[in-house]
Amino acid sequence: MEARRQFSRIGWAFVVFFLVDIAIQLLMGAGIGLWMVYNGTGLPDVDFLMLSQISMYLCAFPIFWLMIRKVPSWKKKEGEPIGIGALFLWAVACFGFTYLGNFAGQILMQGVQAVTGTPQENPVTDLISEMNPWMVFLSTVVVAPVMEELMFRKLLIDRIVPYGQKTAVLVSGIAFGLFHGNFYQFFYACILGIIFAYLYSSTGRVRYTIVLHMVINLAGGVLPVVILQGIDGFSAGTALAMFGIVFMGLLMLGSIIGAIVLACIYSWRLPWFQGWAPVPKKGLWRTVVTAPGVVGFLVACVVMFMMN
Repeated sequence: MEARRQFSRIGWAFVVFFLVDIAIQLLMGAGIGLWMVYNGTGLPDVDFLMLSQISMYLCAFPIFWLMIRKVPSWKKKEGEPIGIGALFLWAVACFGFTYLGNFAGQILMQGVQAVTGTPQENPVTDLISEMNPWMVFLSTVVVAPVMEELMFRKLLIDRIVPYGQKTAVLVSGIAFGLFHGNFYQFFYACILGIIFAYLYSSTGRVRYTIVLHMVINLAGGVLPVVILQGIDGFSAGTALAMFGIVFMGLLMLGSIIGAIVLACIYSWRLPWFQGWAPVPKKGLWRTVVTAPGVVGFLVACVVMFMMN
């Protein structure tokens, strides 16, 4: 019963986060609409990605934090620090599996488009492709990695790792994938979430996952925007953009090969520690997925996927 209550309270905290975020964004949208009507002009020059992060992290996150901090937690003592070489190998694995997960999402959505006949577009790519690169950098490389690692690694894992490291890693990864709200991002976000969750739960150091998250978002969010915006005809910018395309291609190929090799060599050697909290009689996973708060979280995610 304690596990059911624990996971339910965590799930409701995420549900409230979603609801507050949506409410704030609706209020922002209404404000922009009123401004357009009052001034008789078109859509103002607004950084919508930054507005979405303001609603999530300045408005919704404090309420989420107030709710989840009341859930009992356990903090793993920091272990031995990871060297530069080991962190580089983790980065290779992250890059490689990010690309593979992205391919899976692209293939799935192309299949949906073929079956339904309805064009499918990546909402995030469409949003950031026309934004100022510096604003993309601030939003995706600085703000998002810090806040998401606090939410899905530190705050979440510290509260569920007593039920076992494998449980904590899977729950964190799946929740992180669902949080992104679309199939284009679900697969790679889920895989990255699992990798980050293992690294944090093993070391107790969230700064490692924040750094890796920043690097991944830099390569996947900012550099493509800079490259695409640099292709503006026959100019020096075009030459640099073409160099960037070649670099990104080599990074993709090399990291995919490296990630597969690393997985074959090291995945079965990774140490896992057992949980110490009592396991429910009905089974832990059945208890988790039927907890009211978790059901509410899953319903909210389904709605987001349908909207996107």
